[in-house]
Amino acid sequence: MTASEIARETIKQIAVRRVEPTPDNYTQIYHEISGKPVKEDAAVALRKALKQLPHDSLEQTNWINRWEKVLKQDNWQGLGELLTESMQQELSHSNKWPKAIRTLLQGWDDKRSGVDVARKRETLERVLINFGSDASLSDKLIGMANHWLPAEARVDSAPLADMPTTADSPAPVAAITEASTEMLPKDVQQFHGAFAILQTLLKQTLQLGLIPRLEGYPDLQAEALALQETTERAKKLKEWESLAKSLKALLMRVEVIGAKEDDVRGDIIDLLHLLLSNIGELVAEDGWLTGQVYAVQSIISGPLDRAKLKQAEKSLKEVVYKQSLVKHSLMEAKNSFKTLIGTFIDKLKYMGDASDLYSGKIENYAKELSQTDDLIKINELVNHLMRDTSVMQTDILRSRDDLLSQQRLANDTQARMQLLQDELQQLSEVVRIDQLTGVLNRRGMDEAFSTEIARHQRSGEALSVALLDIDNFKMLNDQHGHAAGDAALKHLAAVIKRAVRPTDIVTRMGGEEFVVILPNTQLAEAVMTMSRLQRALTKEYFLGNNQKLLITFSAGVALFQGGDDVNSILLRADQAMYLAKKSGKNRVMTELDLQTSAAS
Repeated sequence: MTASEIARETIKQIAVRRVEPTPDNYTQIYHEISGKPVKEDAAVALRKALKQLPHDSLEQTNWINRWEKVLKQDNWQGLGELLTESMQQELSHSNKWPKAIRTLLQGWDDKRSGVDVARKRETLERVLINFGSDASLSDKLIGMANHWLPAEARVDSAPLADMPTTADSPAPVAAITEASTEMLPKDVQQFHGAFAILQTLLKQTLQLGLIPRLEGYPDLQAEALALQETTERAKKLKEWESLAKSLKALLMRVEVIGAKEDDVRGDIIDLLHLLLSNIGELVAEDGWLTGQVYAVQSIISGPLDRAKLKQAEKSLKEVVYKQSLVKHSLMEAKNSFKTLIGTFIDKLKYMGDASDLYSGKIENYAKELSQTDDLIKINELVNHLMRDTSVMQTDILRSRDDLLSQQRLANDTQARMQLLQDELQQLSEVVRIDQLTGVLNRRGMDEAFSTEIARHQRSGEALSVALLDIDNFKMLNDQHGHAAGDAALKHLAAVIKRAVRPTDIVTRMGGEEFVVILPNTQLAEAVMTMSRLQRALTKEYFLGNNQKLLITFSAGVALFQGGDDVNSILLRADQAMYLAKKSGKNRVMTELDLQTSAAS
């Protein structure tokens, strides 16, 4: 392929794949089509390398975040400063080790401190356990060894607190080495350790939890940054008391802002509900758009989950894209059909006008023929009549062929329109299906209820409803992850569909709750069906987090009565299901059990 052909195919593939037309995407697809390997630039290589680095400590995370910030902002001016700082830290770290080893050997051999070798070994092991992966290990070793040496032989190391260390006035643990605390009482050492952990947690809470969430409030963010710096510098009790007071005031202001944002979010969702309801009323006849409106309403009706929102967005984008193509083709087919009908009418009109013209000529020939006896004149009139008749016949045959051709085109277009209508209907059905389990969603359930209730009212046949809820579903999610929870939902839906009749309707009402509509089924028969389903479920395992897992469900069953609607029968089934939960789970209860329980 030539370069221009590859470029045209690249643009075509961008449109077909519906990817953003960025230079990176264009380059990637261009190289893919041409068969040439894509040259990876430095920024991409750095991003891949950063993802592979460990995030075990706060220092590592901060260092990686600084690199990602440089890459994200495309600000290479800060690269030199970052590399210089990293190099200096590495050199400084390397230069400390010879001093640390010499000091450690001197302190190990020195006998004047009164600390025996066994105690020194114990202290060294504790330092290595606590700070073995810490960049400050060399400083910790120097501080520990200095404790074994007399004052005149000690080596400079990280500065220690210049305040007394007692149980009543403890020095900040961040400034005390492990070795310098070993001579303190055991309870004071434990206090130092707990204090260091709390100090680190407070710093990480401010840096990773609070500060990033205050981007829209620069004043509060600046205050939080100042508090983070204070946690690193605070040494005396008064400083920590002041820090606690400032942090409390900041959190109170953040709480007020959070409450306001929750109110605004609630108002926005209410407004979106109202807007969607109005759109649904305006486009009630447009099935595919109504389905999408309902899908969005279902999402915002429950707790907002970002993963579910993204999944729904992806699904809706696919449906909207396909529906737009089908609807556009349908409009083209309709316009083509209108053009064909217009041409057909024009042909008929032309044939009518032509017939009138030839009819007038024949009348004139007949009149002239009746008024002459001249044989030559009569022969001339006959020749003219035959010529005009031949022309008329040719026009009629041509028009007839055109009409037949137009009729075939009209029939083909009408068949294509029907196919497009069917395809559009199939796409509209997508919004009735729960994307995770493949059964009907809440909208599909409402439509199925409308159909079955109407059939019940016409025929008088029994109509039962079962509401199922997976037992201990939250525990399953917590112990094995949300992927296992999704696998459990799909597994239950598959088992239900295999166990019920083809005429029964399986729906997912939401979360871990399923509703099974059982037409022409009495209450006792519905209970037997649910019990059979429970037995089938206990015989089948499913994989969750690479483990074989078994689930059970509790069910409530209700029988449709005169005057019932969807909400009332679901309410009775739901109450019966909760009674089954209270009675030990993995049970089936009915509305009759509710009456018995209420009476007792």
